[in-house]
Amino acid sequence: MRTGRYAPLAALATLASLSLAEDLLFPHMHGLKYAEYDQAVKLGLTAHICKDEDEWYGMTTADFAKYKAIIVPDCLCNTSLSTIKFLDDTKGVWSPAVTGNMVLIGTDPSFHAKYYHLPGALAMMQDSISLVTAGKNGTGMYFSLSCYYQSNAAPMSISALSEIGNFQVRGNLSHPCLNNAHIVAKSNVMTTLSDENASNWNCSVHEVFSEYPRDGSGGFEALAIALNATGLGQRSFADKTSGIPYIIARGATPLGCGNSITEPTYNEECDNGSTNGAPGDLCSSSCKCLYGMITPGVCRSNYCRSEYLATSKFVVERAPVNANIAAKQFDHWLHTIQLFKFPLQLSVWDGTRHPYGNPPWPATEAVWYQRDFTARIRAV
Repeated sequence: MRTGRYAPLAALATLASLSLAEDLLFPHMHGLKYAEYDQAVKLGLTAHICKDEDEWYGMTTADFAKYKAIIVPDCLCNTSLSTIKFLDDTKGVWSPAVTGNMVLIGTDPSFHAKYYHLPGALAMMQDSISLVTAGKNGTGMYFSLSCYYQSNAAPMSISALSEIGNFQVRGNLSHPCLNNAHIVAKSNVMTTLSDENASNWNCSVHEVFSEYPRDGSGGFEALAIALNATGLGQRSFADKTSGIPYIIARGATPLGCGNSITEPTYNEECDNGSTNGAPGDLCSSSCKCLYGMITPGVCRSNYCRSEYLATSKFVVERAPVNANIAAKQFDHWLHTIQLFKFPLQLSVWDGTRHPYGNPPWPATEAVWYQRDFTARIRAV
């Protein structure tokens, strides 16, 4: 009788717990709590660790989107890609939820925190978690590449991230390991990581990024580089240094951004100085045009609804086009466009033919960026 009487209350409690997600989501990852968990708690964040892989596999995009960030920790310099197979298997589900800040780390901070108690390893985790939870554009992501790719001399794609963009990493770096780190981007929530404490870990860098999405408001910035490292992926930066990125981020501000000078050499699309990222400004705090770039220093304006009140048919294109990506992102785009409550004529341009002609289209088109995808809307 007691069970029957209190069952409705128990059901309500279960529903309440599901609707009030913790700040962070950790995958199962052998059922262990890694140093990232401890640093998150020190930052005052709450966290949920999946009880097993089945829980992760059973989650929906909406489930992932309830969290401020997904944390994929360093499994103590793990070298087996099978450890993150769950991430690759479910990328079509969690990727659409990750629209906020991201940090991808080509080293093993949890290992160096646990076994060497390095202040820089703790600082790297704290600052990175702070950045991915600070954005206002949706769920963020922290992903340590641990030592998964350290033996690959040739660039290798990060398959688990393929729905976000093309990320190429390589390892088998010079010996002794690359130990000279240099910070080339900043954020007001990143206050403890420095050149000094990121360097001299007796192997500070395990993997470097030879390729990653850099264009548009969803592009990534180099956050830390292996200073003076040469080879595939080497870049120059605004502080006159060069090297290869081993930590990249979406949502950070690269050095030089904010000086009111647009510098395409450093992949800037715009620079409006102190107003970058301010409400109403077309230039982000990363010096990227929010709605697309016309020419360096000139950003497209936001969609002006009044220009199209007389028409009820639009064409929506996405580029680059990938059938799987297009299908899985379709609901997100449709929801965005339907905010204008117009009937839609939808099509996907395959890069070779289009009923309304090939690019470039008129400057009056509105451009919407979502990571490395582009939606173009124009009157038919």
